Amino acid sequence: CENPEGQPGICINIRSCTMLLNLLKSDPQNPQIGNFLRGSVCGFEGSDPKVCCPSNIDDENTDNGLQGNGEITNTRYGPLYPPYCGYSNATLNKIVNGIPARLGAWPWITVLGYTNSKNPNVPKWLCGGALISSRHVLTAGHCVYGRADLYKVRIGDLDLNSNNDGATPFEDFIERKTVHSQYNPKTYTNDVAVLKTTHEVPFTQLLHPICLPIDDFIRNKNLERTYPLVAGWGSIYFLCYCYFCFSDGPISSRLLQIQVPVRTQEECRKAFQNFPTTVIDNRVLCAGFPRGGKDACQGDSGGPMMFPDSRNQNTFYIVGIVSYGFKCAEPGFPGVYTKVTTFLDFITSQLV
Repeated sequence: CENPEGQPGICINIRSCTMLLNLLKSDPQNPQIGNFLRGSVCGFEGSDPKVCCPSNIDDENTDNGLQGNGEITNTRYGPLYPPYCGYSNATLNKIVNGIPARLGAWPWITVLGYTNSKNPNVPKWLCGGALISSRHVLTAGHCVYGRADLYKVRIGDLDLNSNNDGATPFEDFIERKTVHSQYNPKTYTNDVAVLKTTHEVPFTQLLHPICLPIDDFIRNKNLERTYPLVAGWGSIYFLCYCYFCFSDGPISSRLLQIQVPVRTQEECRKAFQNFPTTVIDNRVLCAGFPRGGKDACQGDSGGPMMFPDSRNQNTFYIVGIVSYGFKCAEPGFPGVYTKVTTFLDFITSQLV
């Protein structure tokens, strides 16, 4: 094979190509490096890209893999790093009202399917999620806890009711469900879970994972006053317990997206100060418009809150998971999202 510079090489797993691994680690958000790496891809080995590795480079060191830091568990499934995750063709003009997502905007978007007693052949799509490896979906704990009827996922869809929207969704059964061991169904704390699919997801331009916020620049970023994106099929009605509500079914067959402002912890605590069982701490993010309104309801429970890299806005990281809200976008009450960076150790430990 030849790399983008015309140098001869051999087509091997990127984990075995020290030269390109070091290039990736040197500046993972550099668009030129990203383009070079994408141009070097010559195939796939499972979920790992194969690259045209220059044949005159000593590749004896094959043990490093794609690594973050010592606190993160590295497995054959990840975590993945740009440019092999997070790529989107979304255009980021500020979206203050929910709009339909374009094809290829959110290739990791997932819906969770539950047993439908009225029509056993058609699942009830009740929660969202995000693909984070070739076999793992990140979602909310409350979407999984006590839900023996959760049995399948559909990844990368655009219109749930159309086969002619250009999307090529991947539908599969769930092999394993893992809810965080300290998830509390009364306070909704530690509201995170990881699902493992039965088969590997075949990566394409329209079907691939979002990046986990492993690198320090995104892991340590203060998101207050920023406008991350939320995507989902919305909610047609809600299951409510003690005024706290979770989506229970799609309002729109078409995938929607919106930007929501992240509120300060102080604002969030003040909003929920009269709810003694609600815990607002570093395990959650709060986001939403002060005026409320249905715009803040267009994400699905368990769906991703996504943030672009300022240096390469076609790369996205999952920073939050839709958890719950008060009566769905009640004025003065922001939505509550599980903060992904707080749970990276748990999440990466499940990528097996």
